[in-house]
Amino acid sequence: MAFYVETLTALMQINRTGEFLRERFSLELASTGSAKARLFRRILPPNSLRFRIFFGTMIRTLRLYVRWTNRASGAGIKVGKPTAEVVRIQSDTRAITFTPSADADVVIIIPVYNNWSMTATCLRSLMMTSNETSYRVVVVDDGSTDETPARLAEISGITNLCLAENGGFLRAVHAGFATVTEPWVVLLNNDTVVTDGWLDALAEMARADDTVGVVGAKLLFPDGVLQEAGSLIFKTGSGVNYGKGDKADRFWYEFPREVDYCSGAGILIRHSVWQSTGGFDLDFAPAYYEETDFAFAVRRAGYRVMFQPKSRIYHFEGATYGTDESPKKRALMDTNRQRLMTKWATELEDHYEPALRHQVGQAWRSARGRILVVDSNVPQTDKDSGSIRMFEIVRILRQMGYAVSFLVMRGECEEPYTSALRDLEVEVLDGRANYGPEIARLGPVLKLAILSRPEDASKTEKLVRTFAPQAKIIYDTVDLHYVREARRAEIENDPAIAAIAESFRETELGLIERCDATLVVTDTELAVLAEAAPGADVRVVSNVHASLPRLHGFSGRRDIMFVGNFNHLPNRDAVVWFVEEVFPRVQAALPGVEFNVVGSHLPDQIAALARPGVNIVGWVQDLVPLYDSIRLVVAPLRYGAGIKGKLGESASHGVPFVCTTIAIEGTFMESGRDCLAADEADAFADAVITLYGDEATWDTMSKNVQHAIDAQCAPEVAQAALEALFRDLGV
Repeated sequence: MAFYVETLTALMQINRTGEFLRERFSLELASTGSAKARLFRRILPPNSLRFRIFFGTMIRTLRLYVRWTNRASGAGIKVGKPTAEVVRIQSDTRAITFTPSADADVVIIIPVYNNWSMTATCLRSLMMTSNETSYRVVVVDDGSTDETPARLAEISGITNLCLAENGGFLRAVHAGFATVTEPWVVLLNNDTVVTDGWLDALAEMARADDTVGVVGAKLLFPDGVLQEAGSLIFKTGSGVNYGKGDKADRFWYEFPREVDYCSGAGILIRHSVWQSTGGFDLDFAPAYYEETDFAFAVRRAGYRVMFQPKSRIYHFEGATYGTDESPKKRALMDTNRQRLMTKWATELEDHYEPALRHQVGQAWRSARGRILVVDSNVPQTDKDSGSIRMFEIVRILRQMGYAVSFLVMRGECEEPYTSALRDLEVEVLDGRANYGPEIARLGPVLKLAILSRPEDASKTEKLVRTFAPQAKIIYDTVDLHYVREARRAEIENDPAIAAIAESFRETELGLIERCDATLVVTDTELAVLAEAAPGADVRVVSNVHASLPRLHGFSGRRDIMFVGNFNHLPNRDAVVWFVEEVFPRVQAALPGVEFNVVGSHLPDQIAALARPGVNIVGWVQDLVPLYDSIRLVVAPLRYGAGIKGKLGESASHGVPFVCTTIAIEGTFMESGRDCLAADEADAFADAVITLYGDEATWDTMSKNVQHAIDAQCAPEVAQAALEALFRDLGV
């Protein structure tokens, strides 16, 4: 209950009329399918007189509560007790000293004016936290009249720049920049406490991307509550610190993204960009909107302004200028807001009007708009081929300029997989508890939704239609589940599985009919749907692989390998069949050869197959060493659908394979040219024995199979297919 009161209070802080609160309340109510929500809508229908009376009463009550809490705290957001990190810094009594690195390419500029205790805490936090990045510190004393000059003179290892008189924050910053030559400059307020790794995160992002001109940190109140996760500017010039007053570790604030601006309390600036743009415009002196104006100038110069959540800085907001809404402060902010609007009128035309529903769109800049991707799990690229394909599709979408929100429907947002997506500047959302509000939140800004797998697509398709009627919807089959299950039913002669296949058929064909386009992974499935769903817009986006250098040749390799995710039932059937029906004959012909079974989610059924010559390896995080040493891969799949990732991986590494005809179905690979294929146990064993011992054939197929995988699965092939589809859909 306390959380809901905090959330409602924060929304009232943003807009005391209750406009934002009403929007949020209506959105959450509409997206919730619980019995209580349905009963509430029946008793108080939206926009009815009863609803307006109820909501008006709630607004008045909250307004009184906000007024009371503001008086009690003296600020817009009530700040609790400082975190242990902050207390540790504040309570330390050691002398402040630094050892600057001779080869540092980062300089930290700290403008100060009086308030020595705050400056000391900031410097002490720099001294006490760890970073790999080498730096030096420049403190610009803007004419302090307290003990600051004397105390700064006592600190070794810093550059102490003393200005003769107080010229204000902007002039102090310019004075600091005029004395440094390092390629990277960090502006740090003296009312801050930094944390371990804060500087590394800023520097790594800037160094890794030549398009980045400014990187801002995640700012926290001393009690750990979020102060800012990047900031946004509406069409009217009014600004919002995104997430202010919210929990700092929400998924919404945990990924890097391009933003309108970041507050100057903790930002890294590319020095060359500062020089080419002229830095902070002194017309905005003494303060307010200067970093906003600078961000617009940075973008005009062709660079991006980024938010980096891995860099965390505690900020004692208002320690310099105070948090009161005095007439003088308000007048200065209004003057500079008008100045910003006049200067950047053309750019602001593309911004949203101020409203809560527009924050999601304005808080994340993207060249081509927002895409929602729905899947069962975050891509676990070391565990299954579907994950590799999905991760590469997301990477391609980002390269195309789209912002991507990735909604996870069933699995946990595990590490390191979640961070791998976030490193692509992807918003990862946990939809297990209630995916409806997330879709509703994103709805107004979506251009496109890609819904994967029939179960998850069925759950989310209607919600996307409801909350994002403007968005095109693409159903990504991953593979045709009904085809796969029908083949399994035939092999196992099981009517229950046949019924499952028919249920999948009804679900999948319904999705294909309702969605704007459908993705399959092979031309074979394209042909199946041409007959089953004539008139549907179906495109092929296969698995994504690229050929890799081959480390060893035939003579430097040995043994046979199978790779697969054993949650996928066709893989279990394949290994059992190979070990029991095929491998005994291979062992007889090739004494000493071993069969390695590699894969995640190993069940007891597979573990029990271990015997002399059969090694049940299980999950291996890095398959590259195995692919570099193994001579032959087998894919003895007796049923399935779609493209088989195990063959794509093997082909990309140049490892020849023996497979069934179903395994290479829909690929560009041909038996006899790129691989050997057989469906009966004896024929499969003969193919393994032949290819394992024939160096010339092995070498030819190693080269041919890499050409085949490049033609079908290279990243540029997938990107071209997506570009063509989006163009035809008008997105």
